[in-house]
Amino acid sequence: MLFSLFAFLVISCQAASGVNGPLTTDFQNWLKINGYDSYDFVRSDYGVKGSYGGFTKTITKASKTPVIFIHGNSDSALKTSSMATGWDNTISYFSTQGFTSAELYATSWQDTNSLKAETRTHDCKDLTRLRKFFEAVLAYTGYAKVSVISHSMGVTLGRKVIQGGIVNGTDGNCNLGVSISGKVDVFVGIAGANYGLCGCAGTVGLFAPTCNKKNGFWPGDSCGGYTSSFCGYSSTPCNGISKYSNLLNDMNNSNKKEASYIFSTWSKADDLIGNSDIVWGRPTSLIPLSDGKIIYEKLTHMQSKENTAIDQYKMVTSKKV
Repeated sequence: MLFSLFAFLVISCQAASGVNGPLTTDFQNWLKINGYDSYDFVRSDYGVKGSYGGFTKTITKASKTPVIFIHGNSDSALKTSSMATGWDNTISYFSTQGFTSAELYATSWQDTNSLKAETRTHDCKDLTRLRKFFEAVLAYTGYAKVSVISHSMGVTLGRKVIQGGIVNGTDGNCNLGVSISGKVDVFVGIAGANYGLCGCAGTVGLFAPTCNKKNGFWPGDSCGGYTSSFCGYSSTPCNGISKYSNLLNDMNNSNKKEASYIFSTWSKADDLIGNSDIVWGRPTSLIPLSDGKIIYEKLTHMQSKENTAIDQYKMVTSKKV
């Protein structure tokens, strides 16, 4: 109990002072030399908050399995506002446990404008860019494997990046390449909508791009005699439902793990997912073939990322919950 309190105070103090990037000069130079410059992993439009990670003059190699962080819809790599809080708390805590910038990596995808949240999908542009980031971190650090900590939409983006294959996106079709699951040690998915969102059911799925039936969060509009208004009721006997977003359905039915160890976490008080995380009778944040799960009772959607750094560290390093 005392350790947990101390750790919480450490995280709070460090987060208050802020974590700054961007990617180190060494990593930026490596990216240019190796043909990754066009992907703009640095995200200098966010100053020192758009990205994180890399070697320095004094930290010349990774001594632990590198960790890649993937944020959610309208968030950023590091804290840019009270709404886009990034991975500051987690990076701060990992740093107190001996991790350095050589082992912690993040890049921002899209932007932090919440008014555009409903326009974001699992499209070729973002998936291809994130896939290249994974490949770059693996090559740069020289490690055979990385671990991944993801939140919200970052969970499903991360899963597809790892699974690879064809993407039938709203911006066209593309091929991410072969699966890289053999290069991922631990995958942590925090509050991800793996079976869609009940808020995307019904007519919403027809108008909001992020809810679309091809590569969005459409959960299916019915199950047997139940209509979309019953989507979030835990008593609805619909665990076998298979008609939902094509991309999510394909990932969930691949019967292949994205990592050697997979952990899923969520909160019953999630204010974005709602309904105690239930979508047609099952927790939407539970990744298929998970090795363990943590269910929080009172955390909001963002708090499930911001307030759980200790648990994230334990899952990545001890591979258990």
